[in-house]
Amino acid sequence: MAGLIGQSFGRYEILELLGEGGMATVYKAYDTRLEREVAIKVIRRDAFPQDDMEMLLKRFEREAKSLGRLSHPNIVGVIDYGEFEGSPYLVMVYLPGGTLKERLGSPIPWRDAIQLILPIAHALEYVHDRNIINRDVKPSNVLMTEKGQPMLTDFGLVKLFGDKEKDSTHLTSSGTGLGTPDYMAPEQWTGEATAQSDLYSLGVVLYEMVTGHRPYTADTPAGVLLKQATEALPLPKFYIPNLPQNVESVLLKVLAKEPANRYADMRAFIAELDNLQAGKDVLASSVKTERLREQMTGKVDRNRDNVSPADLQPARQKKTLPVVLGAFGVLGLLVIFGGYFFLKSNFGLFSAEPTATQQETSSPVPLETLPTETLEPTSIVTEIPVLPTETQIPLEIKDNKNVLMRLIPAGEFSMGSDDSGDVGSRPANVVDLDAFYIDKYEVTNEMYDACVYAVECRKPQRTNSSTRSTYYGNPVFANYPVLYVDWKMVKTYCEWRGARLPTEAEWEKAARGTDKRLYPWVGNTLDCSYANIPGCVGDTSPVDQHEKGQSIYGVFGMSGNVWEWTSTLYDLYPYSAIDGREDLKTAGERIARGGSWNTFGGNGGNVRTDTRLKLDPAYAGAYVGIRCAVTK
Repeated sequence: MAGLIGQSFGRYEILELLGEGGMATVYKAYDTRLEREVAIKVIRRDAFPQDDMEMLLKRFEREAKSLGRLSHPNIVGVIDYGEFEGSPYLVMVYLPGGTLKERLGSPIPWRDAIQLILPIAHALEYVHDRNIINRDVKPSNVLMTEKGQPMLTDFGLVKLFGDKEKDSTHLTSSGTGLGTPDYMAPEQWTGEATAQSDLYSLGVVLYEMVTGHRPYTADTPAGVLLKQATEALPLPKFYIPNLPQNVESVLLKVLAKEPANRYADMRAFIAELDNLQAGKDVLASSVKTERLREQMTGKVDRNRDNVSPADLQPARQKKTLPVVLGAFGVLGLLVIFGGYFFLKSNFGLFSAEPTATQQETSSPVPLETLPTETLEPTSIVTEIPVLPTETQIPLEIKDNKNVLMRLIPAGEFSMGSDDSGDVGSRPANVVDLDAFYIDKYEVTNEMYDACVYAVECRKPQRTNSSTRSTYYGNPVFANYPVLYVDWKMVKTYCEWRGARLPTEAEWEKAARGTDKRLYPWVGNTLDCSYANIPGCVGDTSPVDQHEKGQSIYGVFGMSGNVWEWTSTLYDLYPYSAIDGREDLKTAGERIARGGSWNTFGGNGGNVRTDTRLKLDPAYAGAYVGIRCAVTK
């Protein structure tokens, strides 16, 4: 595709070739309208069967719009997209500083490496919070600004062109959705990419920066797979003898073969890197490091610290089976070997990456120095007893769509108030609830859009807000509460997340706690620093804006901003949680809670925690949104 140089893609004049790979070619171009240089990634038509191109073009347009909504200081922005002679392309910000890959080849001091990797970790944390997985984290996808600031690029393209409908026998069988073998997590070989896979890949990048070597290399992808599945991770200290043990322990944890043994999420990994930089203790256990070192030296340290109960179970000889063998047996390996040669001969995949520099080489570790995991020391097993641990209920979790939720503990609370101006909130009565989790924030436009994108939810009935002509779908308001959703729409959304609408009683307890407070915060102060109430901004505000206004349980926005649907049918108090008012099949007015930024609802804009609003389930307006709950 070098023949495109000198041609024009509409307003973009192609200037020079920047890099070429199996899926796409990258050019430097000039935007004649805005008079600036840009980078254009053109998807190669010859990399995919012709019969699939119409489907791919439709998916490309949808994904390009989604990528254009990402806004983070360490993510390369997608500023336009289009099609040239049937080949789709993305237009991105041009960064003249090259790639991180061009800076590798020799060890980087570990503090400098962490300093470079932290911005990329924050970028991945940002996209993971938005249910996006990169799937191809590697040094050539980390671009550098002129001042040396790292920027992450290429979100979702691997999945976009490798994850067609399940009954397809073209793209999915060809394996184009794998990623880059040297940086792939073990589970990614079977197509099970998750946020944990990105975490592993970032760990490989950090390992390579610190040691000057990638953990596993081979002449073919299948060779990388076999090494990764059957060989222990080479200790970083084999390459850097004076590397601090805490740094080595963190690398071993983030590169654990099983996702459950890695850090819980990118946020936890970032906290660990911050601890390393600050010289603080890290959470990663050093036991595995010590055991690998013992295997190499034959010496056992009987007095070592930081021994966890899990590491003191009776040792036994074991073999680590490949992930693919566990799922598919020997046939799985044959398919991967065959798929590799099919891809190499027909599509040119696994060839040069989209970068102007040549693939760097790495000296393999001598075979006799590679540690294995087949033997574990047994001499300390009988010396230290296994201590029982108490399982604690987490105060904050993420549901299966990566949405933050806060724990509301079980127990009684006083619901309603005898002095309420709303007669429907009288009399006060004691309600006993089981523990549950509730959304930390009101559901945003971006969160709801993920359900629409999955073709599970209907779009909001209007895309504006009360004072804004564009709102839903406008990235400026991605973190604002979704509007114009009726009761059935919000019920569908929560169910898509594996959750449900909170009951009215659950909502009130999450807002007021057990001390009968009138507002979610302590005291009766009511102003714009606590909540988005009438007279503040005159429309919605970001869901995480009012930290002072969070409830005793750490839940934001339970007063003001938007009312929130509940599952409860309207009825008079006193309240009983088992009197039938949670029947989701029965027609009737439902309760919304929380007040809003205006006076809607006939309650004078009242945002007290005991205020109730009854609504027709078909109502969809600019003042009512969503919050979901799950049973603990």
